[in-house]
Amino acid sequence: MQDVMTLQELPLGQMGEIVSLSEEHQKDITQEFGASVGMTVMLLCKTVDWLVQIGYSQMHMSDKYLPHIKVKPVTV
Repeated sequence: MQDVMTLQELPLGQMGEIVSLSEEHQKDITQEFGASVGMTVMLLCKTVDWLVQIGYSQMHMSDKYLPHIKVKPVTV
């Protein structure tokens, strides 16, 4: 089984799959970013906010939410 990590631990450019969202922030993450379990995610750039691709959409995400998104690396 592949390692599960937080989104902020996923290496830049590595595709991952969302395996869980913390209960505490699940509603906010889903409504604000459209992220849900099973979607692909990739960190594109680390700056003040993080540029994240979820599915086909790219968005800026503060580091407030990154620890609450658990992912596993995906090989293409």
